[in-house]
Amino acid sequence: MLLIAQEVKHGAFVLVSAFCICLAVILVSACETNQRSVKELSVQAPDVTLFARAAGHLESGNVLIAVNGGPGLSSDYMLSLERLAGTELAVITYDQRGVSRSTDVRRIPDNFTLKKYVEDLEYVRAASGVETVHLLGHSWGGLVALSYAVTHPERVRSIVLVSCGPPTWDGIRTCFGKIQQRFVELQASGLVPRDLTPGTKEFGEAILAAYFSDPTFWFSSDDEGSAPVQDQQVNQLTWTAVQGYDLTSELSRLEHRVLVIRGEGDPCEPSMSQSVEEALSSAKIRSVVLKDCGHFWHECAEKFFAAVRPFLYEPTSD
Repeated sequence: MLLIAQEVKHGAFVLVSAFCICLAVILVSACETNQRSVKELSVQAPDVTLFARAAGHLESGNVLIAVNGGPGLSSDYMLSLERLAGTELAVITYDQRGVSRSTDVRRIPDNFTLKKYVEDLEYVRAASGVETVHLLGHSWGGLVALSYAVTHPERVRSIVLVSCGPPTWDGIRTCFGKIQQRFVELQASGLVPRDLTPGTKEFGEAILAAYFSDPTFWFSSDDEGSAPVQDQQVNQLTWTAVQGYDLTSELSRLEHRVLVIRGEGDPCEPSMSQSVEEALSSAKIRSVVLKDCGHFWHECAEKFFAAVRPFLYEPTSD
């Protein structure tokens, strides 16, 4: 889950990632990229304007909305998902509230609850112009996608969970411990510098090494998008707002088709994905383990797309 923890008073923890009916939709620009129609949209919600990007043809009626991790990351690192887009499928990515090209909101925990993130996702769904959508959630974004499915089950055709965050707060803390341990080991081995200042870009990039199967991996300049960069304050406010969450009971009611993807080299696995699958006790689950891959699919892109593409094109009953 891209986590660091800072202890606060009363023994609580704030987890910080190292680095988740539309009123108006305004077309900002359109272009052609690799034969895919790409539109940038401004999606108006009550307290924020969300930047969204739609690749492919929304007119197909078949739409995948991708929800990025973090919290506090922009959606730039998700752009390689546009490889899934075409005449028969549109892919929408968007910057979450208070981050990057979406507008800011008052920076208090009440503006960064799971309920707020779910409401934003519903506005993006409405902006797509279709009644039901596929959802893809990565890391923290998986929690947003699952919470949306619980709130709006009739709007969801299927769910793809990639390195999805665990269904409970205790699971998040366990994951943090594993990431922290791996980071220390990488420092001891000399693969990660020791003299880094927390909160800096260099520190964030070094932490990422703990999430890769190969700690020397880095995002290719040939890949669409860019490496994750985080808004630390949004990250902290969000974890404060959701502290103590437990989605276990709600997730047991979901009956959707769900593809659970995890990297074999992700330090938080397999326990993280196993806890998600156990909570989704009524869902139709398919599990995929990607070898030579960590928390990000970018390490094993071809294997990842080979698993996701056929799943999205399987017949669904809306």
